[in-house]
Amino acid sequence: MKGTNMTAVADVSGVGPTLERALNSKGFKTAEALAKAKPEDMLGIPRVGIARATKLIAAAKAVAGAKPKAAARAPARGSSTQKPAAKQSAVRRATAKSNAAANKAEAERKATEERLAAERVAAEAKAKKKAKAKAKAEKAAKKKSEMEAAFSKAKEKVKEKSKKGKKDKKPKKDNKKKDAKKKSDKKSGKTSKKKSGKKSNKKKAKK
Repeated sequence: MKGTNMTAVADVSGVGPTLERALNSKGFKTAEALAKAKPEDMLGIPRVGIARATKLIAAAKAVAGAKPKAAARAPARGSSTQKPAAKQSAVRRATAKSNAAANKAEAERKATEERLAAERVAAEAKAKKKAKAKAKAEKAAKKKSEMEAAFSKAKEKVKEKSKKGKKDKKPKKDNKKKDAKKKSDKKSGKTSKKKSGKKSNKKKAKK
């Protein structure tokens, strides 16, 4: 009797023949078994991730929960022809509800991922801007230091040149003085020679 109350996993929305075989191999042969599963239990199944596993579990819960209600309504109506239709209608409603919940969860997950990505991009841009400003400040400081060093060097060069000019002027003055002294000595020598020559000539004439 228990087996007749179970719903095949193939009745779960989104489960095709290939997925049915994969689920059966994992031990999920009924919708009830799938409804009790966790998304992590289905990770080994091809093309089934956490998001799809969550949807399938929600759909299985909807199917498993809708079946007893449909079965209870059937005897009250007294028509065996309406039983499959009532069951299908309940399953569709439950599936739509579970799909809506799964879609909402997926949308929230995507929104969270997008927000985190935007925050990461903003943080990277901020860090990049900060690093650029730091590099610019360091470059400006280096340039200023180089300019100050060049100015100081030029100043020292001017000082050295002025000192050298003063040293060069002194020897020139000394040389001029020496030249003038030599000229005066030559003149005095010539005049003394002339005088001594005149004196000797006078002595000769007296003799």
